Amino acid sequence: MGETVLTLFAEQVARAPRRTALRYRSGGIWRGHSWADWQSTSAAVAAALADCGVQPGDRVAILAHTSVRWVMADLGVLMCGAVTVPIYPTLRADAIGEILRDSGAKVIFAEDPVQLAKAVDAEAGELPALERAVVFERVARLDRPDEAGRLDVSIEDADSGGRPVLSWEMLLERGVLTREASPELLGQRAATVSADSLAALYYTSGTDGEPKGVRLTHDNFVFETATIRRVMPVSPSDEQLLFLPLAHIVAKLTVMLQIRVGFVTSFATSIEEAAEECGEVRPSFIAGVPRVFEKIQEAIEANTALRGDVQQRVYDWAMGVGQKVSALRQEGREPGALLAVQHRSAERLVFERIKQRLGGRLRFMLSGAAPLSKSTGEFFHAFGLLILEGYGLTETTGASTLNTVDAFRFGTVGRALPGVDVKLQDDGEILVRGRSVTSGYWQREEPDAFDDEGFFRTGDVGTLDADGYLTITDRKKDIIVTAGGKNVAPARVALRLTRSPYIDRAVVLGDRRKYLVALLEVDREAVFRWADQHGLGGDRSVILRHPRVWQLLSTEVERANEKLATFEQIKRFELLPSALTQASGALTPTGKIRRRFIERTHADLIEVLYEGNTAELEDLR
Repeated sequence: MGETVLTLFAEQVARAPRRTALRYRSGGIWRGHSWADWQSTSAAVAAALADCGVQPGDRVAILAHTSVRWVMADLGVLMCGAVTVPIYPTLRADAIGEILRDSGAKVIFAEDPVQLAKAVDAEAGELPALERAVVFERVARLDRPDEAGRLDVSIEDADSGGRPVLSWEMLLERGVLTREASPELLGQRAATVSADSLAALYYTSGTDGEPKGVRLTHDNFVFETATIRRVMPVSPSDEQLLFLPLAHIVAKLTVMLQIRVGFVTSFATSIEEAAEECGEVRPSFIAGVPRVFEKIQEAIEANTALRGDVQQRVYDWAMGVGQKVSALRQEGREPGALLAVQHRSAERLVFERIKQRLGGRLRFMLSGAAPLSKSTGEFFHAFGLLILEGYGLTETTGASTLNTVDAFRFGTVGRALPGVDVKLQDDGEILVRGRSVTSGYWQREEPDAFDDEGFFRTGDVGTLDADGYLTITDRKKDIIVTAGGKNVAPARVALRLTRSPYIDRAVVLGDRRKYLVALLEVDREAVFRWADQHGLGGDRSVILRHPRVWQLLSTEVERANEKLATFEQIKRFELLPSALTQASGALTPTGKIRRRFIERTHADLIEVLYEGNTAELEDLR
């Protein structure tokens, strides 16, 4: 049978049943659940699912934001012998439908009636396998009145596509009664689960934007958490504040690590409130994506600027001292007597205040899902907070390499974890092998995903230094990873844009950035015709800059955004100054866009789209 997530959890409960495991905020108060509470609630979920007809190996989807109920439902699915299918609640109905159809999910946990409606939207097509839904929250608050003029939608009002719907409370009541009637049920279900049993299907975008389910077994999680614990100093006395979406492997992995180690997970009310709640929870570590740390850095710098010139000078001096100390410690050295005195003063005057706003107990922070800039890592280290960046994919159950407290180099993603093999192909592609690597994709054959020695082809390109530190330098596969860690297939977004009769080509950009932008090549003849029809005749060389033409293009971009998830939407755009051609190097012989060539050629224009203003754009046009 071997170790499974279930055996790890049972061992943790046996060690400290009454110790707090989960904390969440309700009514302005932080409340907690013990390990025994977690076990009994998830057991009720498992029994109820079994009573509803869920069999070992069946798939159960969770469409909700990160919460206590998410992890309780997840463990309940595993206790039932079934497989969890996490889905981002920010996805549109058609994307949710694709995942539900492909996975054949039998039951779905939806956050509220609004998410349930998305899951069973008529436009999402038929979902023959989906039999039942469970709703975490009975009532959803709408941003704007619906067709009936309502601002609140209750579970009774929700469209379930004719399927039975249970509230969370009803499900637990059913589970308790089922366990009383069949006390041997969960033991029988646990006996069906082995190390090789599927534990989760995590859907990730391919290069064409078509989602494919990554098969992750119990053993993938067992091995991954064991190897991370060997290099990460975590213990039962630690506490994390979790705000990342559990539909992302990084967040799921931190909860799996908790099950192995026994620390506490506190759930932020939302990612927007996480910074404030950090001061309340006082976590000892947090996991985030680069954009989270960039936002914290921006807030620190903005707040300092508001405090006046004197405070700004003190801050600048302190950061200068911190940077010197950071540079020495990166080399394994400590500051001399004078610098040490200056550093203590900087700590008292500036650094301690910053760290207290984050709770005052942080020992380190974890960054994954997208590349962290070297400058951001060095910024935090200057005032005494270490960000440990790692690298991995959904297909590798999260981290394959990781910087550690006693072995880190900013600008790299660390060294291979124990038991994980990392090598580079001749073209620099990163290949990974180990027990954390997926066996493949759900109902899909991907023969090129592995080489002859069983190494997984990541599609990323990098370098390894003499000490084994990996640096990511490029992406072989055409997928954008935003600073928020979201995977975006640019071809899919570009396709939406070019459905406009006025847009010929679209270059979608945003890798490692906080949002997406686009450089557009318009169909000039179509735009000129529109201009003539609307009385905008005149000089063709300036007509594309006419405010009404610009409004036309803005409307077309907004129309494309309506069919995209929030993180896929184009926030700003600009027109390409010249046509894309093969002769210029912008297109391949088959007409494909050379994205990196365009990024280099129009670097100034792209930077202004992210940081500049309209006047600067005019100068670059």
